[in-house]
Amino acid sequence: MTEFMSFSATENLTTIPGKLISGHYRQSFGYKVKRSNGTKDYYLTLTLKGTGLFNNGKETYACQQDEVTLITPGTPHFYGTPENTLWEFYWCHFVPKEEWLPLLQLPEVIKGIRFARFHSENESLQVTNSFYNLIQYNDETDFYSERFAINALEKLLLLLSKSAMQTEYPLDSRIVHTLALITQHYSQPYTVAELAAVVNLSASRFAHLFKKQTGESVMDMLNKIRLRQARKLIETTSLTMAEIAEEVGFNHPFYFSRQFSAFYGTSPALCRKRIQQLRME
Repeated sequence: MTEFMSFSATENLTTIPGKLISGHYRQSFGYKVKRSNGTKDYYLTLTLKGTGLFNNGKETYACQQDEVTLITPGTPHFYGTPENTLWEFYWCHFVPKEEWLPLLQLPEVIKGIRFARFHSENESLQVTNSFYNLIQYNDETDFYSERFAINALEKLLLLLSKSAMQTEYPLDSRIVHTLALITQHYSQPYTVAELAAVVNLSASRFAHLFKKQTGESVMDMLNKIRLRQARKLIETTSLTMAEIAEEVGFNHPFYFSRQFSAFYGTSPALCRKRIQQLRME
């Protein structure tokens, strides 16, 4: 089984971080996806029928009907449909908001891959409907659809967290404090050492703990917070791109533009143009 998952599939391209991507698949035996280096985002699936196999390079987990899997950033993964089954599932690639991170602390079934299982038919129905709504909204192109999709995703994560009794897997209070600090004061020129000192940890211990609990480095997290705030300013103000870059903590407009394009798949200027066009439709 491990050989089937790990070595038979060709390498798949990674997704564009920052984009919410979702879908509904029905795949027979022979369907395989291989990402040896993982992705920079989270990958969430809900199995509707059949079985899906997930492998992290060392261990394999068989996901059954009404089970959710969550692959964390950077986790090597290989998944596909085993013999004699048709695997039907919803899926979603996403980068979480900072306040969602506690919701993602689901039980780990194998290293880097978490799961949730429902305890009642009502729970299953609520999660399935939320995932369905997420996919439907994400397929639409009007101005409000992206926000509806994000709201549907947040509801989905809340339901999963509740089902998995997330309170048994809390974030460390020092990480919670750090997240609150960089979310509120994202424009400050923080360093890892400065943030570590705030919570009375060494820089190396702090960096390790933050990455272990959130799935990414503190500087990557800070960068994402700045980029999300930049997009809000692009959507809601007439500030120039240079002014927005400075407002959210980027010293150089060119570097800001490169980071924004890598995260959202489009430049800040084209993002504003697209938003203006959607509002005129």
